Amino acid sequence: MTIIDYYFSTLSTWSYVGSRAFRDLAKRNEVQVRHKPTNLLTLFESTGGLPAGQRPPQRQAWRKIEMKRWSKKRGLPMNLDPAYWPVNPRLADGAVIVATREAGEEAAGQLADALMRAVWEEERNITEPGVVAAIGNENGLEGVRLVDAASRSDISDAIKQNTQEAIDRGLFGAPSYCLGDEFFWGQDRLDMLEDALKDRA
Repeated sequence: MTIIDYYFSTLSTWSYVGSRAFRDLAKRNEVQVRHKPTNLLTLFESTGGLPAGQRPPQRQAWRKIEMKRWSKKRGLPMNLDPAYWPVNPRLADGAVIVATREAGEEAAGQLADALMRAVWEEERNITEPGVVAAIGNENGLEGVRLVDAASRSDISDAIKQNTQEAIDRGLFGAPSYCLGDEFFWGQDRLDMLEDALKDRA
C-alpha cells in the first residue's frame, strides 16, 4: 500500500484547514497515512521560519485573509483569533502518537482532527489534560489513560524524532505530506499530492 508521511501539529492553522480534505484524499486513494506530530518551533528555528505572531504585520494580515478564504472554500467553521492559540501543543500532539500506537493510524487521524477542531472551532484549551481526555472519550478512546500515556518521556522523544526527521527531509512547515522522496508543503498542495498519487497508480 502507498504510504504518506504526514508532518503536522494539532496547533497548526493550515493543518486544521487541510485535515478533513486530506483524510478524504487518503481514503479516496486508498493510501496509508503515518501521522507524525512535529515541534513546529524547533522546525522553524532550524529552517529560518518564524511563528505567525513574530512575522511582519503585512504577512500577519495576509494570513488572516487566507484563513477567511480557505475556511470558506473548505466549508469549515473557523475562529480567526481563537481563545486558546497559540498554546503549547505537546500534550495534544503526544495524544495523537499514543492513539497511533494503541489504536492505529485511522484513530490517530480522527483524534488529530478533533483536537484541531477544538482549537479552531470550539474554543477549547488543548493544554488542559481534562480537555484532551474528554476529546479522547468523544472519539472512542480512553481519555484519562490517553493523557497519562501522552505525558511520558518516550512520547516526547517520539515528537523530537519526528521533528528531526522533518528537518532531515528538507521540510520547513506544516502540514507537509511526504510521498516517497517527494514532499508537498501546505494544504493548498493537496490537489498536487493527489495528482502524484494518480501518476504512481
